[in-house]
Amino acid sequence: MMRSNQPMTKKKILLLITLLFIGLTGLRIAWIMFHKTPDQPYVEKGVLDLSNWTFTDKYTVLLDGEWEFFPNKFINPNNSAKHVKTEEPSYITVPGSWKDELDSHIGHGTYRLKIILPDNGEMMHGLRIEEITNAAQIYINGRKISDYGTPGTSRDTSIGKRGPRLAFFPVNQNEIDIIIHVSNYDLPFRGGITDSIKIGTETAIIKEDHRSQNFQLAVFIVYLLHSVYAIVLYIMARKYYQKELLFYGLMLIVAGFTVLIDDDMVLQLPINAEAYHRLLHILFSTVLITLVTAIKYLFNVKSRLHSILVGLYIVIVIGIIIVPIEHFYLVHNGKNILYLLSFYLLFSLTIKFVQKGNDEGIYVLFFITGYTSNMVWGTLINAGLVKIPFYPFDFIIYVVAIALLLLKRYMNMLQVNEQQTIALKEADRRKDEFLANTSHELRNPLHGIINIAQTMLQHNAETLTQKNKDDLKLLVRIGENMRFTLNDILDLSKIQEKQIQFYQKPVNLHTVTSVVLDLVRFMGDEKELQLNLNIPNNFPLVYADENRLMQILFNLIHNAVKYTPEGSITIDAYYTNDKATINVKDTGVGISPEAIDSIFNPYEQEDSSMTAIGGGIGLGLHVCKQLVELHGGEVSVKSEQNQGSTFSFTLPLADESMMNHVNIMEKPTVILEEAATLTEEPVSEQMRYHKAAQILVVDDDPVNLKVISKILDKDYYLIKATNGHEALQYIKDNQFDLVVSDVMMPQMSGYELTRHIREQYTLSELPILLLTARNQIEDVQTGFNVGANDYVIKPVDAVELSARVHSLIHLKLAIHEQLRMEAAWLQAQIRPHFLFNTLNTIASLSEIDPMRMTTLLNHFGNYLRRSFNVRNTEKLIPLEEELEIVRSYVYIEQERFGDRLNVEWHLDDHLEINVPPLSIQPLVENSIQHGVLKRATGGTVKITVREKESEVMICIHDDGVGIDSKKIEKLLSGKASSKRGIGIANTNQRLKKLFGNGLQIESTPNKGTTVLFNIPKQ
Repeated sequence: MMRSNQPMTKKKILLLITLLFIGLTGLRIAWIMFHKTPDQPYVEKGVLDLSNWTFTDKYTVLLDGEWEFFPNKFINPNNSAKHVKTEEPSYITVPGSWKDELDSHIGHGTYRLKIILPDNGEMMHGLRIEEITNAAQIYINGRKISDYGTPGTSRDTSIGKRGPRLAFFPVNQNEIDIIIHVSNYDLPFRGGITDSIKIGTETAIIKEDHRSQNFQLAVFIVYLLHSVYAIVLYIMARKYYQKELLFYGLMLIVAGFTVLIDDDMVLQLPINAEAYHRLLHILFSTVLITLVTAIKYLFNVKSRLHSILVGLYIVIVIGIIIVPIEHFYLVHNGKNILYLLSFYLLFSLTIKFVQKGNDEGIYVLFFITGYTSNMVWGTLINAGLVKIPFYPFDFIIYVVAIALLLLKRYMNMLQVNEQQTIALKEADRRKDEFLANTSHELRNPLHGIINIAQTMLQHNAETLTQKNKDDLKLLVRIGENMRFTLNDILDLSKIQEKQIQFYQKPVNLHTVTSVVLDLVRFMGDEKELQLNLNIPNNFPLVYADENRLMQILFNLIHNAVKYTPEGSITIDAYYTNDKATINVKDTGVGISPEAIDSIFNPYEQEDSSMTAIGGGIGLGLHVCKQLVELHGGEVSVKSEQNQGSTFSFTLPLADESMMNHVNIMEKPTVILEEAATLTEEPVSEQMRYHKAAQILVVDDDPVNLKVISKILDKDYYLIKATNGHEALQYIKDNQFDLVVSDVMMPQMSGYELTRHIREQYTLSELPILLLTARNQIEDVQTGFNVGANDYVIKPVDAVELSARVHSLIHLKLAIHEQLRMEAAWLQAQIRPHFLFNTLNTIASLSEIDPMRMTTLLNHFGNYLRRSFNVRNTEKLIPLEEELEIVRSYVYIEQERFGDRLNVEWHLDDHLEINVPPLSIQPLVENSIQHGVLKRATGGTVKITVREKESEVMICIHDDGVGIDSKKIEKLLSGKASSKRGIGIANTNQRLKKLFGNGLQIESTPNKGTTVLFNIPKQ
């Protein structure tokens, strides 16, 4: 983060740079003064007189001055005096190059120095040779004490070496003779003793050597540590593209390595002097270009000069590698241009940003000023203009400057983060408030969209194309998923505001899970999924809020369905001590390892190609986690990609004290709050038989059954069942006008019971009223989808329940009454054609056979009387009464059509059963008129009434023209266009309402038709 302060003028910035240079130069001078030795003698004419010098362990003595020099020869160390007598030696300045004496930097020669020491007795002395270019052997009084490579008289015999060298020797006399054989056949730009040689006590030499190397090692460690944290910060924050950290870290690594192999050479590389020289120049150039690049990225600027510098750097590196060493001055010229342009770019960029008020530029200014100061002093030292012990502070100063910059950035970031945290908390609060308000506002239009789409699907199914239907179904699914998202948002807001209420009680886990599976199963998802419930009904009760437990299970199972294209979803549970663990396992797409750690965070979703349309905004699992934790449990997940996932959560088990004690704040599960005070009053049998309708009440809770009885028993006849299987058996053995069922029941939920009932009875044939404490839209929708007529939320009062029951029963009775009236009306609508033909037949018989005429008149009168009989509006009449109208009708038709119509009767004796009025006659009429008489030759109609074990079978068979299989369904449903279709449909519906089973029709075109139905024995 960059923060702008008051901008500085260019004049002030230049003044600041000047002061920095002065300050850094002052530190250098102070360092030189600190290490300055007392005034000491100077070597003159190859002799150093130290007879009056006192050697201590604190200081060493420089052997600088005029040494004897024997060019192009190695004199014998044991006969050095002889050479001096026979040859006049020349004198050479040490340290310095021997070019003037050899006319070249390449060659060899001998250095000689005589030192007069004080009379201190025998003591150990040492030499510190800082640098000889580039091979030497050192002799003291004719004895070799050290090798500095291997000097030779040619390139082939000379092996160079670099870096400081220590040599120790005992002194037991007042004079020592130092002979140094030196050769240089590697570096063409300098040769000889190019740096100072020091003499001192053994302790002083070792202390000075260690001090210098320790400083270099300390600088390297500082560089290394800073490079590590810079590169680590870059890696950790690489998505923020902070490349300045990367190049800063690289610069420190290269600079640190350069420090190790330069000056006192803490690290000696196994390479020759020429390779060393090339490597150092590559490293120096690399440090510079990485520094420039780091500053460029720090200020985030695009500079053409930087691109030029990078290109020049590449050219220089190539030159360093391939240019012959004797032409290395060309590389030096290129390096000088690189340095000048780089320093110009560094200072111009920094000054520009400091002028703009960027206070980070001040730290960078310290950094590049320290670096420049170090480069300037290094150049002076290499040129031999100044002499200074290894100085570490320039290196440390500019590293500290960047460290301070990073620290300042961190402090700024902390301050900004604190401010942003406060702002984000406020924004988060406003976001939650906005989401909650928006969710409330969106629910009504969303429900409108869903309702319109569902209405179009239901009412325009025949006019819509398949694509239109698929689009509407997709629209409904998207709307439902959006509704789940809105519910999650509202629940999350309640949880965060601590407004959510919990009503914990002992809960049957099997029952709750079964209902949730019904909710998911009947949501209309077209996936081929197998839902497995492996929780036994006798699983210990858990202590939970029933509604919230359903919400947890629903979200987890719905989530599993969403991410499982095919396969299975299994719900199981186990318990240990006082805790139950519930697992929801699927075989879906799984969750990636990167997403598992954040899957329960709000607004987090797994990015999967299998995500369902309208897959939510990632709140469902977070809400689940919050609800589980409010129960005192924990939630976890295990998953492998493409192998499925297992979500697990824990709940406390209900103990005995929970079973016997219900919290006074708990929401009652019975229908009425005052149910505990109600007692069932006896109702006389005579009153029961006079009641108009019969209701089946299904609930596993005896208290609920008692409450419902108290409300409904005065007006209706009630039969009670405690589970779904018992209710289905009652429905099989009895006739009911209404079923009132609880949804939350063990073994078989109210949804499952409704589905089974609807396989036999339609909505109008047997209405169903569901009762539940859940009022979520998905619960209500599931209830209607499986076939419920109405849905009442618990707890309700007696008036509401009575009103809904009354409406459903009267609707059912009204429909049944309408069917009976319709049958009577149909029979009363005797076709004029039938009447005229019958009267013509009677008239004809009056002339040829009066007896037959009289019989026909009797049957015709009986047929008319039965057709208009008021008993046709009753529910049931004796079988014999129905057969009388059938016989009369058959006799009339046989008289009309003669041999074309043959009727066979197969009736068991002594059958005393009741049948719906006008149920057999329309079927016989249909067989005659639309079956056998459609053939020119006529045919036979067989009327069979056979007694079975528990029912009586009534069958009408003809060998007429038959019926197309496609028309049979239309006949039974009443969609046929003819009157015949209306009669058959009416009879079918009345039989189903009365006995649960309608007509069975089997027909083969051109072979005949069989219509039968069964009447239970009363």
